[in-house]
Amino acid sequence: MDNAPFFVVPDILTAENVFLSIGDKDILNGVTISAQKGSITGMLGRNGAGKSTMLQSVFGVSNSQECDVFHNGVKVRKPYSVNGLLNYLPQKSFLLPGLTLRKIAIQFGVPHQEILDNFPGLKNELDKRVGELSGGMERLFSVLIILLADTRFSLLDEPFSHIMPLYIEQLKTLMLKQKEKKGIIITDHLYRHVLDISDKIYLIKEGKSIYIREKESLMLHGYIRDTWDYPYHTCTIPAP
Repeated sequence: MDNAPFFVVPDILTAENVFLSIGDKDILNGVTISAQKGSITGMLGRNGAGKSTMLQSVFGVSNSQECDVFHNGVKVRKPYSVNGLLNYLPQKSFLLPGLTLRKIAIQFGVPHQEILDNFPGLKNELDKRVGELSGGMERLFSVLIILLADTRFSLLDEPFSHIMPLYIEQLKTLMLKQKEKKGIIITDHLYRHVLDISDKIYLIKEGKSIYIREKESLMLHGYIRDTWDYPYHTCTIPAP
C-alpha cells in the first residue's frame, strides 16, 4: 500500500449554459468557461459582449436566466456564499471610503506584510482611509485584496484599469505567483496584458464562448487586426 500511486484531484471551477437576454437581444447564449488551480483563464470580447455579466454569473449575483456552476463536478448554488470558494473584483469600487487600508486588509484576512512584500511602496498608504486615495491607488489595493485573500478562485473584472504601468507589471508578476495557490479568471480591455499571463483564452462573441488555441485565431475572429497587435508570445496558447 505504501507504493500505491498518489493522485492529485484538480481544483476546477466550471460555469455552463449561461443565458442572458435583454428584450429581444441575446447577450449570452449558452456560454461555458472553466478555470482551475494553477492556471489563469483569460476572457476577451468587445464592449457589451457580456464579459462582466459572465463573471457575475460565475460569482452568483447576475440576472442571467440560466447558469450552472460546478466545483470539481459538484453543482454549486449561490457560489458567493460558499466559504473560501471564490471572490470577485467588480469594475466599480467596493471599499468603504471611511476605512483605512490596514483595517480592510484585516477584514479580508490578508496580512499586511504580504501586501508589503509584493508592493513595498504601499507602506505609507496602509493607514490612509480609502477616501483619501487616488483612484489608481484605490484600484490597486482592491486588486491586491482580492488576489491575496484565501480563496480557491478569484474573478477579476478590469484589474488593470486606472493603474500605473509599473504597477500593472508588478500585478502581473503577482498573478503568476498566486495562480499556484488558486485559479484566476480575468478580463480586461487592456487585452495585451491578459494575453501575456493567461494559460488559456476564451473569446466571448455574439453570445458564444470560443476557445482560442492560437493567437492568430483572435485575428480570424476580428478581435485583433494582425499579430503585431499582440507582441508578447510567439507560441501556441496551451490547451485546457
